[in-house]
Amino acid sequence: MAKFRYTVRNQEGELNQGVIEAFSEEDAVNKLQAHNLLVTSITPLEEEVGEKKEKKRRFHSRVKIDDLILFSRQLSTLLNAGIPLLRSLEILIKQVESRRLYNALEKIKADVEAGMSFHSALSKHKRIFSDFWINLVETGEASGQLASVLGQVANYMESTGSLQRKIKSALVYPIIICIVAVVAVLVFLLKIIPTFQEIFKGFNIELPMLTKMVMKTSEILRSYFLLFAGIVVILGFALKKYIQTPRGRWQFDAFKLKLPLLGPLFQEIAVSRFASGLSTLIKAGVPLLHCLSIVSHTTGNKLFEQAITQVRESVQEGKPMAPPLEQTGLFPPMVSQMVTVGEESGELAEMLKRVSDFYEERVSASVSRLTSAFEPLMLVMMGVIVGTLIISMYLPIFKMSRIGG
Repeated sequence: MAKFRYTVRNQEGELNQGVIEAFSEEDAVNKLQAHNLLVTSITPLEEEVGEKKEKKRRFHSRVKIDDLILFSRQLSTLLNAGIPLLRSLEILIKQVESRRLYNALEKIKADVEAGMSFHSALSKHKRIFSDFWINLVETGEASGQLASVLGQVANYMESTGSLQRKIKSALVYPIIICIVAVVAVLVFLLKIIPTFQEIFKGFNIELPMLTKMVMKTSEILRSYFLLFAGIVVILGFALKKYIQTPRGRWQFDAFKLKLPLLGPLFQEIAVSRFASGLSTLIKAGVPLLHCLSIVSHTTGNKLFEQAITQVRESVQEGKPMAPPLEQTGLFPPMVSQMVTVGEESGELAEMLKRVSDFYEERVSASVSRLTSAFEPLMLVMMGVIVGTLIISMYLPIFKMSRIGG
């Protein structure tokens, strides 16, 4: 016979724990139910030992979007298979690779085991599970469609994660080029040009103006390099802190939308997030006003957040959603037209999904175009800067050869 650790509730609703011997897990459950006990959790003791050993496996510290996608997808699958929520959480706790998510799920499981609703347990960990997550889970619990709702959460996060990965992968090469260009210029100014400067001291000629300017720049940079580096670090830190303030974040988000070339891209990203989030929430059965409150925080831009809040106020007054969307000036006419069709046909969620798909494709295409244009531009700029530095060092040599000739 094997031993099983159990958690049960008696007829008075009191929670009790203990260990029972039985031939199988089913046999253990039958024995407990025979005493009019409601079994909320039962785990083989050897499995608990396995869990302790598994805790020694390697974790990464932060919670990645892929961790949440995998968790929601697997939880949806387990619930669809008829496995109880507590047992599903026990299974998933053994598989997560994020230390923070592991610790959070342990606490969530304990809270659910103690009688707390799943969404209330999730709400204790808002740094991991957003309001979007929590509200969808609450809706799923209320409607009895938790597995289906978790599948929608996974779909939404997969779409969002895919867009983020496309943008990041497209930016990797330009960032590398920028870093290489900066390092190359610093090496020239701090190491190579001083060597030439020592050589030119023995020349009895008037150095060209370009050479003098480059050498002076090198001298200043070498003399005050730590000061300049400190100023850059302090300014970067101060700017980051300012952007974290409400006013700073507002100004930064407004500035992003006004940038040439990049401004339209940021707008398309925000529109795609808005449409995708709102579509997912409506499909899950969340009331429209509540949907707008939640989705306003998913766009990643304060201007869009205020605009969606204004749209919500208009809808609350009984007006259709399309006109105030267009009046904000942030949503393209196509969005308001698709919303109008959705409201009139009763297919608002489907129309918003099409808007999301359209703008996701546009974002991907825009990022590819910008990257294709940026790469040769950076290479040309790098070539001009490095070429100018090299020429400035060889001009005195050319001058000497003409004098000697």
